[in-house]
Amino acid sequence: MEKYEKLSLCGLYCGGCKNYKENYNCMGCRNEKELVNDCPTRACCIDKGLLHCGLCEDFPCSILNDFYNDGMKHHQLAYKNMLRIKEIGLEKWILEQEEKHICKCGKKKLWFATKCTDENCSM
Repeated sequence: MEKYEKLSLCGLYCGGCKNYKENYNCMGCRNEKELVNDCPTRACCIDKGLLHCGLCEDFPCSILNDFYNDGMKHHQLAYKNMLRIKEIGLEKWILEQEEKHICKCGKKKLWFATKCTDENCSM
């Protein structure tokens, strides 16, 4: 599962989140002791034994539609990500996300950011 630990169940790439393994020491929604234990998306995927929502025959369901349309920009990104995963496959999507969210210096690039998190980086 470690290979997919940065893929949230709803379609977010956790590697682009400022909280993932840093500020709040968030380990992602796949972690049993995580802050998102009350997430209905998480509960649904676990109940159905799915790696992510895009594998569900009901995608996108009412739970996801509410989430994707709640006005939060990164939730809209999750929907686009899920469509991209369905288009190119999970393995290629993970490679795309790593390329997009890991700077050449090795530091993280956050969602919607043009620079990495290292203020001294010149790459």
